[in-house]
Amino acid sequence: MKVIFKNKTKYSKAVYQQFLEFHQETYGVMYHTYTMAIILALLFCIILQFQSRNYEIALITLAIEIAFITWRFKHPVTTVEKEMQSPKIENEQEFIFKFFEKCFTIYSRKLNRQLYYWQLRKIFETEDFFYLYIDRTHAFLLDKKQFEIGTSDAFRAFISRKCKFRFSSKGN
Repeated sequence: MKVIFKNKTKYSKAVYQQFLEFHQETYGVMYHTYTMAIILALLFCIILQFQSRNYEIALITLAIEIAFITWRFKHPVTTVEKEMQSPKIENEQEFIFKFFEKCFTIYSRKLNRQLYYWQLRKIFETEDFFYLYIDRTHAFLLDKKQFEIGTSDAFRAFISRKCKFRFSSKGN
């Protein structure tokens, strides 16, 4: 298989922080909207249970709401803290991406993975990076300045063709 594009991106704290800011800007409003909708729905259920004098069910629902609120706001913070202390960020691990016509590969010290373009959930382009999301919260980060084979402009055309309705350019 012929390598069409090759990119080597080093994951540092600054790079990951930039990604987190982008991710929050892109998905934060939706996350908080869902959270508020669930909180209000549970609150409505609690009020109904109190009006019906079902105090036990109301208290159980209140406990569920408190647990949900705690988890919903604490989980992202602990996840980010854990990720910031991961070896790939702490040791500024380098990832090598090779793009072929039908798939692409990712290599690092502990990772050797092949993915097909249809497996990408969403692709965003910013001023400095391409973010290739594999699910709602995880993405591969490609520094636009680190293409060894091909250019970022040619990659934009290539990836937007491969992932037609999943490609989005922000801040360009």
